[in-house]
Formats: sequence, structure tokens, C-alpha cells
Amino acid sequence: MVVGNFEGVLADSGDSEKCAPRAAHCYAFATPTWLAARLRDAGFTHLNLANNHANDYGADWRRHTEAAIRELGMVPYGPLEQVAIAPVWRGGRMTLVGLVGFSTYPHAYNLLDLAASRAVVDSVRRLVDVLVVTFHGGKEGPEAVRTPDGPEFMVKEARGNLRRWARGVIDAGADAVVGHGPHVLRGVEFYNGKPIFYSLGNFLTYRGFSLDGPAAITTALQLELDGDGRFLSAKLPPLRQIPRVGPVPDSSRAALRLMQRVTRLDFPKTGARIGDDGTLSAPSSAP
Repeated sequence: MVVGNFEGVLADSGDSEKCAPRAAHCYAFATPTWLAARLRDAGFTHLNLANNHANDYGADWRRHTEAAIRELGMVPYGPLEQVAIAPVWRGGRMTLVGLVGFSTYPHAYNLLDLAASRAVVDSVRRLVDVLVVTFHGGKEGPEAVRTPDGPEFMVKEARGNLRRWARGVIDAGADAVVGHGPHVLRGVEFYNGKPIFYSLGNFLTYRGFSLDGPAAITTALQLELDGDGRFLSAKLPPLRQIPRVGPVPDSSRAALRLMQRVTRLDFPKTGARIGDDGTLSAPSSAP
């Protein structure tokens, strides 16, 4: 399974009601529908739509986005009441893998409501062998590489208490939690033997966005769980975005150095061990 967060909609016309004319610092993302095939060609099998740009052009274009993704043989998940369950075959055994996406908006499961989040995870857990939860939350921008121990905000907008929430959904049955809301890399911790990736940054960004500092460095998580959801291995290949080119391997390993540093700072007891080759393992002291 190759999972990505699709930040925006597939749309060929229309105006966004989200941004008033000449509104400052407002972004509405639309990608021409014909370009969606590039995502399939890249290998993606599942695309998350639980984020703050999935409704930029209204519900009709969001539904169009979901339909276009399905027509190309990929699976969308993330809109309210939509989860993905896929069979994965390995060694002659079929494993049912579930994907649930959360954000802080009414068109998706809301991570601001921990009790409801736990209930959703618990209900899906009963249907699958392995459950991976993804989320779009937290502060954004180059100064968001640290994971605070408390609520986060984007300007005045609540973006969740991610440590409390991620551990809560693991208690409810998640086998791994993967975030992408801050748009920069963050640290990794283990809780009850389960990995939490607080942000994988941006894999591929449109040319109009800054690629300075931490915004340019990224990774593509390679995560392996067994048929019962137990952690087996993970690797974080260091990548760098090149303007108008996309992500390429980064010999400077800047992504690894950043993730090693913030993991040590933010999770001194529960932080993952991240090797210089990108391999990741649980700390011996993790609860």
C-alpha cells in the first residue's frame, strides 16, 4: 500500500468561496483532473482527503475528486464516514488493513474530539487486522518542527493536542499513527510499542511555495507491520525538494539530522532511534 495526503481538490472550473476576492494569505488548491493520473503512475494506492484544503471548492468538487481517484483505480479516504479497508497478501496469508483519516474540520473525523476519535478507531479496529491512522493537525510552517506537549493553534484556529490525541487513538486500537499537517518534518515516538510519526512534511510541493529551510527537506516513510499490526521495521530515506523538479535523494541527509534532533529534544524517553542510514527502531525505555 502506498498512501499519500492529497492536499486540495481535482477541479477544472469554478471559484472558491473560501477566499474572498483579493483576500490576503488565503490559499485554495485546485489541480486539473487530467493530472490525477500522475498520482497513479507514481504508485499511490490510497489518498487521504482529511485535510484543510479538501473542501476548498465546495462539496461538489470534493465528491468529483473522490470519483476521479476511484476511476483511476486508487482509493480515497478521509471524508466523514469514509474509511479504507484493503486486503494485503503476504506469504499466503491475507491481512485486512484499515486506514482512517482525521483533521480538524467538519468534512472529516475531528481530532479535536478525542472521545469521538477513540470511538471511531475502536469501531474500525473490530473489522481489520491492522489499523493505521493518519491525521492533518498541528501548527504549520518552518517554526513548527517541534511537537509541543499541549494544544496547538494556527493563528487562532485550534489544531489539536497531538500528543494526547495520538496516544489516545493507539489506546483505542491504532497500530501506527502518521501525521502531515505541519508541512515540515517532526519527531517520532513509540507509545505502547506503536510508532507515532508526528509529521512527514511535504513530499511534493507546487512551485509557488517556499522551499527554504525545513520546507525543502522531506522523506517517504517505509513502514512494515506484521499481520497483527506489530511493528517490524521502518525507514526514512532522506529527500530534498528541488524547485520545479520534485523530491530527489539528499546525500547531505538533512532530513535525518532534523528528525534525530527534534526526536531527542521532544521525546527524550519515548523517542525512536533513527540511524544515520534512516532505519528506525523503538527505544528500549519506551512504555
